[in-house]
Amino acid sequence: MVRLFMNIGRLQQIRPQDIVRWIADESGIPGNIIGMINIYDKFTFVEVPEEYANRVLSCMHQNFIKGRKVNVEPAKAR
Repeated sequence: MVRLFMNIGRLQQIRPQDIVRWIADESGIPGNIIGMINIYDKFTFVEVPEEYANRVLSCMHQNFIKGRKVNVEPAKAR
């Protein structure tokens, strides 16, 4: 799994199902293969299978969710 960073979180009233639906709709990958989602106040981490990571990154680039521009990028190492 590849961990991705998103600049949107709980303060924007984002829920895990919003993230799954958004990624599945925009990138065309099945929602049930999306891994762990950690939502914090201002950002979110989501895990996707390695073979889909580039597709998710390219489809999500400069996209919008709930009216807010969202950037998605590989998460930095912990």
